[in-house]
Amino acid sequence: MLDVSWRESLSVLKKIKAFSDDEALTAFIEIVNIKGIDDALNDIGNMEKKYYLEQHPYEIYYSEHDKRYRTYLPPKEDGEKRKPITAVTKENLENKIVAYYKQMEEKPPANTFEKIYPLFLDYKGKETSLANAHKLNWAWETYYKDDDIVKRELNDITVIMLKSWFLDKIAEHGLTSRKYKDMKSLMNMLYDFAIESNLASRNVSRMVHGISYKKFAVEHKKAPTEQVYINDEEENIIKVALSQYEKTGNTAYLGVCLNFTLALRVGEVVALKNSDFSETLVHIQRQEIKHYDKLDNGKIVRNGYEIVSHGKTPNADRELFLTRNAKGFLSMIMRANEERNFHSEYLLLDKDGERMHNDAINNVLRRLNRMIKTTQKGNHSIRKTCISNMGESGALSNEEIRTFAGHKDYSTTEKYYMHATTSIENRSEAYERAINSKINNVFKRVQNL
Repeated sequence: MLDVSWRESLSVLKKIKAFSDDEALTAFIEIVNIKGIDDALNDIGNMEKKYYLEQHPYEIYYSEHDKRYRTYLPPKEDGEKRKPITAVTKENLENKIVAYYKQMEEKPPANTFEKIYPLFLDYKGKETSLANAHKLNWAWETYYKDDDIVKRELNDITVIMLKSWFLDKIAEHGLTSRKYKDMKSLMNMLYDFAIESNLASRNVSRMVHGISYKKFAVEHKKAPTEQVYINDEEENIIKVALSQYEKTGNTAYLGVCLNFTLALRVGEVVALKNSDFSETLVHIQRQEIKHYDKLDNGKIVRNGYEIVSHGKTPNADRELFLTRNAKGFLSMIMRANEERNFHSEYLLLDKDGERMHNDAINNVLRRLNRMIKTTQKGNHSIRKTCISNMGESGALSNEEIRTFAGHKDYSTTEKYYMHATTSIENRSEAYERAINSKINNVFKRVQNL
C-alpha cells in the first residue's frame, strides 16, 4: 500500500509542479525527512486536491432549500450540458469534483479513426505542412467522414472487413486505380499514426492486397494533343504571346515564352529572382506554394501564396543552360521592369511592380490557347513540350535531360514527360523510312508483274 502511495505522490508532484522524475523524487524525500511519511503523503494529497479545485470553473454554494452543497461538473464532450452535483458536506462535494477531474485525465485513449483523426491532422500539419494536411483532409471529407468504418474500434477491424470496405468505395465513387491509391494512402497513414501512438499493433490497411484491376474505372489516358503543343502550335503560341505583350505590356506573356526554353513548374517560374541568372545559367532553387492558416476551430483554410526556399523535390534544385532564345526573352523582361522603374528582386512583376503569382501565368496561357484554337493546356504542357523537344533532338543524354527536368530518375522523365510533338500525319515520311526502307524495291517489282 505504501509503495502505491509513494508512486502516486511522485506523479502528483510531477503534475502540479511540472517536475522531472528526479526533481519529484528529491522534493518527496525532502518532505518525508521533514514531516514523516504519513504526513508527507497527506500533504501531497491536499496539494493535489487544491490543484483540481483551482481548475473548477463553477461556484460551490450551500442551498438552504435542501441543506446540501451544490455545484456543476463541466461536460465531457462537446455539445453536452454541464451536470449538477450535490453533497451533504462541502468536503464530500470537493471529493466528487476531484474524482471527476482525475477520471477525465484517466479516460481511455481514442480508439477509433474518428477520434484520432483530429490529432493525426494536427500532427501532419506540423510534420509536413498545412498544405499537405489540407489535401489529406479533402480525402477524409470525401471518403471517410461519418462512415461506419471510422466509428469502429481499431482492434475490431479485420483485413477482410477493410478490403470489403475498399471495394465498396471503389464501386461507389467509380475510382480508378490511381484514385484508389490516393484514398488508401490516408488509411495507411492513419494506421501508422495509431501504431506510433500505441493505439494499434499492426497496420491492417497495408495488409490489404489483391484487388483485381477489373474493379477499377478505366483511367482516361490523354492523347499527346492534350499534353503537349504539337506541330506548329509552340511557334504559334509564342508569336501570339509576343504580340499580346506588345499590346498590353503584361510580362506574364514573356514568362510563358521564357518557360518554353526552361521547362519549369509554374511555381518555379514566378519565384525566379534576377540574382538567379548568370551569363549562361539560371539557378532554380525556390518555388511559390499556396499558403494555409489553421483557424481556432481547427479548420485549415487557404490564405494566399508564399515563397519557400526549396523545390518540389530535392532534385528540383538545379542549374539550367540559357539558350539564345532564353536570353532574348529574359532581356525583354528585365528591360520592361527597368522602363517601369521597378526594382524588385523578383523577375516577373505585375502592373504594380509586385511579384507575380502563378495565377497570372495560368490566366494568360488560357487566353493564348483560345487564340491559337488549341486544346486548353496548362503550364505543365509547356514543361512537357520543352522536355519532349530535348528528347526528340537526340542531342542530349538521358542524364542531361533528367537533370534539366529536375527529376530523381530518368524513368519518371521518360514515362510522364516524353511525348511526340508532331502528329502522325506530319510524320508520314519518317514512318515510310522506318517501315518500308527494306521492302520498297520488292513492292516495285510486284507492281511491274
